[in-house]
Parts: sequence; structure tokens; C-alpha cells
Amino acid sequence: MLDLAKLRADTPCDNIYLNHVSTSVPPRQVVEAVMDYFDMVMRSGATSAPAQDFCRKRVARANENVAALIGAHPQEIAFTANGSQAIALVAASLPAGRGDNIVVDEMSFVSNVAPWLRLAERRGAEVRFAPAEKPGVINLEKLDALVNRNTKLICLTHMANNIGILQPAVEVGRIARSRGVPYLLDAANTVGALPVDVTEIGCDFLTASGRKYLRGPAGSGFLYVRETMLETLEPEFAAWNNGTWDYEAGTFTSVPGIKRLFCGEPNFPAIFGLSRAVEYIGEIGGIGAVAERIRALTGFLVQKLLEVPGITVYGPQDASLRAGMAGFNVAGFHFSEIAKYLNGHNVGMMGHGFHCPGVLKLYGIEGVARLCVHCWNTEEEIGAAVDLLRKLAK
Repeated sequence: MLDLAKLRADTPCDNIYLNHVSTSVPPRQVVEAVMDYFDMVMRSGATSAPAQDFCRKRVARANENVAALIGAHPQEIAFTANGSQAIALVAASLPAGRGDNIVVDEMSFVSNVAPWLRLAERRGAEVRFAPAEKPGVINLEKLDALVNRNTKLICLTHMANNIGILQPAVEVGRIARSRGVPYLLDAANTVGALPVDVTEIGCDFLTASGRKYLRGPAGSGFLYVRETMLETLEPEFAAWNNGTWDYEAGTFTSVPGIKRLFCGEPNFPAIFGLSRAVEYIGEIGGIGAVAERIRALTGFLVQKLLEVPGITVYGPQDASLRAGMAGFNVAGFHFSEIAKYLNGHNVGMMGHGFHCPGVLKLYGIEGVARLCVHCWNTEEEIGAAVDLLRKLAK
């Protein structure tokens, strides 16, 4: 069981914060890990021997921490600036062109769609969208029917960030394996909120953001690539640390392994903060305990919202089919007005429009207001936010 008093002491947030699927609030320990880097650089200089040794050891530990969290190996992890960049990195490295296709679920966040549309524009590949049915879950049979011998990748967003419904990641993994097609899971909104294991899911790529449920720094994220897939990727970008330059021959050859996906100087403070955020999960009880608390708070949130006349909650009532979030609307108000009202009353949240258009089309709505809970939130905070909505709905 989590120690709520410790969680609150570690996170001295001044307002009611319910926007974790956008950007969460880091605990003190993460802030300190980031500052440790700058303190070290200030005292010894970034290129000094002590600083180089410090960074090398901290990066190795970060690889181990992130890999352990998702059931991977350290040599399968590349750090990125965010989840969006991680997806774009795969798209820029995947051998796909005219005659090939990429299958994407239509519930996806725009960052899991735009790179493939750009690939289609530039290289002639086709993007195929797997449809969903209410309450917002993709149709597995229809997804399977879109896959053929020319499919280069299946892409799934684990949870869209407007209504909070989980997609069947394991089942999609079974389809991908049975068809012999690589599989990418966009887990930006779920890693840190529930257990995510790449072996259980069966994905070949997994992308994640550090600033969301992991509670790492902004500007942090990572890409997992199954080791057997690494040599199939040929990145379009090149730098001093991801290949070898033959000056006489005028050629550049990518290095083997995960380093071929590197590009220049790493963002050390972001990586160290992300690593510390992962360690913190273990220190407070583990991802299972975190997920249990988030699930309980999610169920409480959905139930409280449903009690208010005039509020429509989208997606399932069952909290086990969500990961910390509820999307809703209040009759007579635009979702942006709801967000402005709550933020004006010291509740950190947001309204959400065009970033996941497939979900909006399914429900015939323009957008949603969104509340997202984390393990350190309280029932009292949720109750206070819903009480404000009750006043608005009147």
C-alpha cells in the first residue's frame, strides 16, 4: 500500500492538479536529480574527467532502470526528447516505400499518425486506419483484415489522451506475431500508470514520454526497440555518434545496435531525472501499487462525474478499462469554457480538441474536458473539482 503522506510530502503542489496525462508534477527527488547534473557541471565543467565519468555511470543506470520497468534489456533503450520524437524516429528509420502500408488505429493521438502520413507523402507508402466502435475500442477483426504481405508496421496508441480508454495491446500483439508484422505501441499515456511489459504485449517498438505518468522532466522520453529489429532500421539522420565517416571514400555507415538511433549530445539532465522518476516508483511500492491506486481514484472520479446532472462522461464506467483519466462535457458549455472555469478555481486540467479526431468523430463531438488522476491525488481533491463542476452545471 502506498504511503499517501510521503507522496504528498514529496510533491508539495500548491493547487489541485488533475492533468497528469498532459504533464504531471515531478516529486522532489526528480528535481534534485536534474539539479545534481547542473551542480556537477558548475563545479567541474561538462568535459572534465569527473563529469564524463558521472554522466557515463548515470546513463548506464538510466538504461537499466527504464529497461527493467518495461521488461526489456538496457541495450534496447534509446532516450528521446518525448514520445512524439520516439515515434518519428521509427518512421524516419523504417524501410517502407511505394507499395508498402502502415496500419494505424484511428483512435491514435496525432503524433502516432502524422509521421506515417509524412512517410506516405515522401516515400509513397499507404497509411491504413483500423476503425473503432463505441465505447472507443478498435475492432480487432477489421484491423487484422487490413494487414497483408506488404504491411511494414502495425501502430497502436495504448490510450488516447481525451477519453482515457485502454486499447487491447496484447491482442494486437498476437495479431502482429501471427502475421509476422512488426508492432509499435505508443505508450506515452500508460507507462507509469500501469504495468507495461514488452514481452507480454509482444511489441517490437514502444515509445513513451517521461513527463506524464512517469513524472519525469519535460523534454524526456524513450524508445524501446527489440534487439532483433535494430539492424532493420536505417535512420535518415546522421551525427558524430551514430556512425563512422570514411573521409577518403566519402561514405557514412551506421554503427550496429541501439547507438545507430542516437543523434548528437544527449540531454543528460532529462535522462537523469527520468531515471530517478523510475527509481521513485520502486521506492514508493512499485508500479503495481501505483496502478492500483490510480485505478481506484479513476473509478471514484468517473462515479462522481456521473452523479452530476448535465455531465456526460465518454467511454466505459469500468475503471479497469481506463488508466487514470475521464473525458466529459457539461451541457451548455464548450469544453474550453469548462477548462477555463476550473483552472480559474485552482484546478489544473485542460480541454482537449483536435489531437485525437477519431475519438471525437466516434462520439460526434467537438472536444472534451479532461480530468486525470495520479497516485498522490486524493478523493477530497476529486470531490472539490466535481463540486465546482456541479455549480457550473446548474
